Amino acid sequence: MIKTENAKPARANIKRYFTAQRIVTFGVLAALGYAISLLSFPLFPGSPVSFLKLDFSNVTTLLAAYMLGPVSATIIEAVKQGLSVLTSLTFGVGELANFLITFCFFIVPAVLYKKRKGIKSVILGMAIACVLQIVAGLVVNKFITFPAYGVAFGMDAETVDALYSVGWPFLIAFNAIKGVSVCIVTLLLYKRLSRAMKWIFRDRKKKTAEQDAGGADNTSKSFANHDKEVYNINMQKTITRNEDETKELARKIASGFTGGEVVLLSGDLGAGKTVFAKGVAEALGVKADVKSPTFTLSCEYEGDKLRLIHIDAYRLKNGEEAEACGLNERFGDKHCVCLIEWPSQIESVLPEHRTEVDIVRTGDSEREITIKQC
Repeated sequence: MIKTENAKPARANIKRYFTAQRIVTFGVLAALGYAISLLSFPLFPGSPVSFLKLDFSNVTTLLAAYMLGPVSATIIEAVKQGLSVLTSLTFGVGELANFLITFCFFIVPAVLYKKRKGIKSVILGMAIACVLQIVAGLVVNKFITFPAYGVAFGMDAETVDALYSVGWPFLIAFNAIKGVSVCIVTLLLYKRLSRAMKWIFRDRKKKTAEQDAGGADNTSKSFANHDKEVYNINMQKTITRNEDETKELARKIASGFTGGEVVLLSGDLGAGKTVFAKGVAEALGVKADVKSPTFTLSCEYEGDKLRLIHIDAYRLKNGEEAEACGLNERFGDKHCVCLIEWPSQIESVLPEHRTEVDIVRTGDSEREITIKQC
């Protein structure tokens, strides 16, 4: 018997991927997509493509592509089309065609968004998606749908080709309208659905009594003794006597970051938020000089370990403005750490899981820093 060394790691990866939460999400989105597909209507009745009906079921697949990635979106679309086969009048031919066209539609946006989150990636991905849907629609209908349609109605190849030669302009218009419509609806729904899913599957585990109490030993620590203790991220208060100690505290906190962390920096003007940010940057291996992005709103720095996204929300009025600027697109990204100054301005779009750092100026150089992990 030949043993495969990678069998166990592969099974472990599959097990980690198909979590209960993810499977439930697959089922919900696939069922929702199937239900929406029943609410369809012909866009060009009486034309050679009257059998094509417009619906918005692909919105659920595109949403899945953004929230969960291309693999999950493919699974959801396959399940949705599998449900459609049960009531199909085309013996699965139409469902196969829909699956192929939809795959071409969502794959590029999903991959682009996974590599680099942001409104620019979203718009570019959607533009490419609409073009690919048009091309895929022409190819799939040419070689799958129209030939199957001809066989079902006893048409010869010449008649089928003649129908296609008349119908291809309608195919272009149909897929263009469908692609653009689905993209617009997805843009309107993505943030709302994403927040709803995070709320539904939020971590409900209660903190231990010691964490809730803060622990007597963690109530107030000082760098005055220059001890070598590694500080726990769940500590409550620390006194720093100068900028170097503030940066050192930040470095110790950030040394345990693995990616996806969101750190909220609160404090009055001149409290030392940017100094703390410099310490985090040093821990991540950022070589550039970190400055407060008051006028640019956001700055991105490449580090040895992770990228640092430094956001200053002081000039924003609310979370909607942050969304419009795409500032929240990187929250939770496993390849970076997000540092947000003046987070109270955009409270509505902040993630539930975050590290809150409050800096209070208690003297010319002394600071009281309170750190809380949510």
